[in-house]
Amino acid sequence: MQQHIEQILSDMDTLRPFVLANQNQNAELRSIMRRIIQHVEFIQSMPNIPPQQYEIISKGLMQLLDAEHGAYLKRDPESLLSEQEQSQLHQHIMTRRQMLQSLQYDWPILQHALKSSYELLGKTPPNSDDIRITARNLERFLRDHLQHEVQLHNEVNQLITALKTSMNGMLSVLQEVGDEAPELKQAQHLLAQELPNDPREAKNILQQACTGILNAGNKLSTASRTMHEQMQQQQSQMSTLTKHLKTAEAEARNDPLTGLANRRKLAEFLSALPAHMPTSFIMIDIDHFKLINDRYGHDAGDDILKALASILNESTRSSDMVARLGGEEFCIILPGAAIQAAEALAANLCQSVAIHDFLSKDVIINLTISLGISQKKESETSMQSIKRSDQALYQAKENGRNQFIVAK
Repeated sequence: MQQHIEQILSDMDTLRPFVLANQNQNAELRSIMRRIIQHVEFIQSMPNIPPQQYEIISKGLMQLLDAEHGAYLKRDPESLLSEQEQSQLHQHIMTRRQMLQSLQYDWPILQHALKSSYELLGKTPPNSDDIRITARNLERFLRDHLQHEVQLHNEVNQLITALKTSMNGMLSVLQEVGDEAPELKQAQHLLAQELPNDPREAKNILQQACTGILNAGNKLSTASRTMHEQMQQQQSQMSTLTKHLKTAEAEARNDPLTGLANRRKLAEFLSALPAHMPTSFIMIDIDHFKLINDRYGHDAGDDILKALASILNESTRSSDMVARLGGEEFCIILPGAAIQAAEALAANLCQSVAIHDFLSKDVIINLTISLGISQKKESETSMQSIKRSDQALYQAKENGRNQFIVAK
């Protein structure tokens, strides 16, 4: 066959120049010639399978399909298979036939076993002839069932552990009121032993223990009411004491007039700052505050201090610290802030205060502030930085007030 195909391809090469010479139907003839050559080359590339090989394969397939009738392979002298290969193929077919015969007997038994297993688990068997799906579903149900049993056992043990702790507390309370609580001790004894594997026996033991706990609980109810009243009285006393302590602590760390931090709270804040953190400081003082007190009275001065404290709080970040150091002097700590941020805040405060109308008893009072700014150096402490900003503050006052000076 291969020889004939090669001869066709050779003849086509001979005819090709004559086809190309035909100018009237040149494109069509070339297309036809190309398709013929492609088909012949495709046939040439196909494997050459002898007809005898097809016969042996078809016989084997027929015997596999007709295994119920016990067909056997017979040796074909013209076959291309060796005797060993034919023997192996024959053995394979016989094995398949035996498997099919065995399955005819085992199939009903397997279906009955699977159905019974489903019913034991409380499940409805699926209406499916696919044994693989039925078996996989049964495996999943069994796994879930076992996991549920383990989980239930663990939960029961956790409940018993919790009950033991609760019973110890109940027994202690009852003994304090003079009751030995024998039913509670009996319940403790029951729960101290290992629960049997039989669910009915385990349920019986748990029910007995539950009865003892309920009886002890009835006794505990009366004692609990008395102790509850005593605890309420103690809690009330503790609550009052806690409020007093919080008030005292707030007074110790906060300025009572403005609510700002005082010197003590400021010192605690500074000690908690990381040494390497860049920190800026602003010192603030109200210009001519004594004249305001003399003219409008100390009540007006207090109103101004509170209003200024509010402005300072609203102008700073939640991470900043605003403190009143005494009189009309305030301080702002800016953790992590560069000196440029402190300058911008100081300029904003200076302008905001200057245009703000401070009100006291329907009287509008206008005032200004002076500020000193510094940034902590690596070689100094926070208090040394504050001292430099305080010196800058007094320089701002000497320069005419209502301004800020940055410390060198």
